Amino acid sequence: MKQLFANYQWNSTLFNCQSNDLKQFEKYLSAQVTRLNLQAKPLGFIDNNHQQYPLSLYQSANIHSDKPSILVCAGFHGEESAGPWGLISALTLLEPSVLENVNLSILPLVNPSGFSIGNRLNLFQQNPNRGFVYQSGQVASNQHTSVEGLLLQQSMATLLGASEHGILTCHEDVLLHDTYLYALESHALPSPLSYQLRDSLGRYFPIAADGEIDDCPVKDGIIFNHFDSSFESALFQSGSQIAICTETPGQQDFDQRVLANRDAITLFINHFVNENRQ
Repeated sequence: MKQLFANYQWNSTLFNCQSNDLKQFEKYLSAQVTRLNLQAKPLGFIDNNHQQYPLSLYQSANIHSDKPSILVCAGFHGEESAGPWGLISALTLLEPSVLENVNLSILPLVNPSGFSIGNRLNLFQQNPNRGFVYQSGQVASNQHTSVEGLLLQQSMATLLGASEHGILTCHEDVLLHDTYLYALESHALPSPLSYQLRDSLGRYFPIAADGEIDDCPVKDGIIFNHFDSSFESALFQSGSQIAICTETPGQQDFDQRVLANRDAITLFINHFVNENRQ
């Protein structure tokens, strides 16, 4: 089958490997899951009879209803590899005591088959971040739903609970030199958290000018309340209080993109930790 998108690969000095090194990624992830005592919840496998890729959710060991529940996701698109590595970097800096103040869940690598070759789509040439259709109060599939998407939808009740207070998805735009983000909120204007995340990214890269990106209006580096069939859009429509999707620029240095994702993830987690402490 002819690939619809190009493969992308970068060298990471921070991790001393290539950006699509799945074995190294799993090694680093396993170390942090063990250190932070995160509990693995297997969601299923992506399998083409030749190779099998697991898809797992990881959560705080002690979930309490009096703490905010947040979900951090990365790696929906395989060429957007600074998101997953940025999550590893953020976990490395996370003190286990932080988890006393927040119910943290992570989907560290939604599209491992695409990640392994640096391609946007999965091994079936499907887009794992499409086909989450919100209708009649629930999330349903359509002809665009990927294998990964079906596995996520089978665990939607768990994922909705995990993202009750917020969801952050870490994406990249491989064609751009500038950074921006999507924000979904039940307000007329973006919240301070959205602007803080934008500014965090802006410490590494130029913020996208006002105009349009992918036919979406951008103002002050934010695409606000744009609804589609993405995972984060479906979760927000299903009840998550805020959904933010960061977009680091693929035309910039890879390790800088990793660090920008690290800082955005850390800021997002600390926002809810500090809210709970207050």
